Amino acid sequence: MIRNYVTLFLILFILTPSFAQRNKSTTMGKTTLEELQMRFYEKDSTANAVYLYEHANVYLDSDNKYKTRTDYYFRIKIFKKEAYEYANQVITIAKKEKVTDIEGITYNIVNGGMQKTSLSKKNVFSTDLPNNRVQVKFTLPNLKEGCVIEFKYSVISPYLGLDDWVFQDKIPKIESEYDAAILGNYKYNIRTVGYHPLSKNEGYVKRKCIYIEGLGDGDCAIYSFAMKNIPSFKEEDYMLSKKNYMSRLTFDLISYTSPRGPVTKYTDTWKNVDKKLKSLYFNNQTSKTSFFKKNLPQALLTEENEMEKAMGIYKYIQNRYTWNGKYWNINEKVKKAFESKSGSAGEINLSLYNSLKAANLKADLVILATRNFGLPTKLFPVIRDFNYVIVKVTIGEKYYYLDATDNLLPFGMVPFRCLNGDVRVISFKKESNWQPITSQHRSLLSVRTKLVLNSDGVFTGKIDVIKQGYVALNSRKEILGSTEEEYLAAFENQDADLEVESYKNENLNDVDLPLKESYSIVLDSEEAIFNKARINPFFVGRTSTNPFKLEKRNYPVDFGYPKTFNYVTSLEIPKGFKVMSLPKNTAIALPNGGGIFSMKVVQKENIINLYTRFNIRKRTFSSKEYFALKEFYNQIIKAESSYIVIEKAY
Repeated sequence: MIRNYVTLFLILFILTPSFAQRNKSTTMGKTTLEELQMRFYEKDSTANAVYLYEHANVYLDSDNKYKTRTDYYFRIKIFKKEAYEYANQVITIAKKEKVTDIEGITYNIVNGGMQKTSLSKKNVFSTDLPNNRVQVKFTLPNLKEGCVIEFKYSVISPYLGLDDWVFQDKIPKIESEYDAAILGNYKYNIRTVGYHPLSKNEGYVKRKCIYIEGLGDGDCAIYSFAMKNIPSFKEEDYMLSKKNYMSRLTFDLISYTSPRGPVTKYTDTWKNVDKKLKSLYFNNQTSKTSFFKKNLPQALLTEENEMEKAMGIYKYIQNRYTWNGKYWNINEKVKKAFESKSGSAGEINLSLYNSLKAANLKADLVILATRNFGLPTKLFPVIRDFNYVIVKVTIGEKYYYLDATDNLLPFGMVPFRCLNGDVRVISFKKESNWQPITSQHRSLLSVRTKLVLNSDGVFTGKIDVIKQGYVALNSRKEILGSTEEEYLAAFENQDADLEVESYKNENLNDVDLPLKESYSIVLDSEEAIFNKARINPFFVGRTSTNPFKLEKRNYPVDFGYPKTFNYVTSLEIPKGFKVMSLPKNTAIALPNGGGIFSMKVVQKENIINLYTRFNIRKRTFSSKEYFALKEFYNQIIKAESSYIVIEKAY
């Protein structure tokens, strides 16, 4: 990910910004007949809609007791009805904030002229939400393909800080602007995130922009940012949160200086943040070892082998609690969670942490951001960048990351949602530090198939499957979350000619061992009626579609973990048949040791053996490696589309 940093160090002692900033807000009525006549967007003819212009203007509003006011303006061209969703606006605010001055107009061409349909105030709705939030909704009227919608509204807020301004969307934008007048006694770190360049980047101090009786002249910080010709953001498989890559401005409030002199800091050192984590964000729940010493089974606490002790405590917490689906909040209560046998990820993993400490094991808390939440900044501590907590336990020279929210997770393996770059290990005795989080379990799928062709052109035989790591975890969830009939139906759907006659598995509930599955199958040949047997040997686990379809991908590919797939297929051909065609031997490698695919076919008398290995060796691939990865999958699809053709000999 590319980040460009723009920092404004504004330590000036004033109270209010220039009133002239209000005049920068965009007014309604900017739509032109030329915009209505647009049939498509030249830079992206596939787009269903395009932002013609959008603008935000931030300043202190003298009419609202100098609260922060943001005036928003949007103008969007709708090409197809699939983009009507952009006429449905939902604004979510805090209860102490206010949405005001909502206006909207839909423009259509009627008899060669411009028809305007205005938004009625009675079609603006406000709804109270939990957690002191309010939702304001409105829908622009009279939508037709080819129309232009134009709307504006303002948000008045008593809070410090500025919301992110997102330049990029799933439809393209012709121009996007952001203006603000910031109090000189506020210090922000302003970052641009993403890959599209700014077309405007201005910031300056305006001297004597305001006079305050009793304080004198004040200075203001004025800045303006813009982007033009912004492409749509296209999501694709194997990516982290789009928040990491969409072009946007983000504002981190560093400090506020009072006109009287005192400075309030909003960013801190990690040393001080560690203390706040313990008292505030962990709700003082990190020192409950005495409770768990009394309540844990004594056999766990007295176990002499540290690894056995750690694994026993982990399994006990895993099996005692039911995760309520919540991540981490500041109201964690481990005693209550222990008694109710239910809790958030924070409560469950804080219970695990206390239990390990009660057993005199070396344990640390670990904070992270989940994959869908975004990558934390490392420039300075921003606690709101984190939303999850797990545990690190050290046994001898080795350490293991633990998460007890899921009883199907083996010891030393965390949920896939946690595999999001580096994590912050919190040590209350010394300063916390960044560490990479990786899977400590090999993810493997091994498939061994043995089939015999009968005289009717039907294959019968057995498939033995071994799964480890996340491959096993996902299958265990599928098996336990469905009936056997449903699970086998999904397996049979991999090939229309495949039928399972019997099935069994081993180690389903023993998650520290590989999951083993065995299928007895019948596979009809596609051309049996023509005295031929035609079979695709990749009827299980075949790669049929390329997950990478973009012409250009600016953000990295993130698989989460390395993975290995091994396939061995053995076909026994009866007398009276001869082999007409076999798949070609293939070997493909990704640059920089990123992965391999190999396929080898060996025929010995009436036995055909096919060996396939597919290995992704890296967790992440850069945007520069994207084309090689895309072509790698194209070649795999081509290789796995090959058939073995067998014909009756006359």
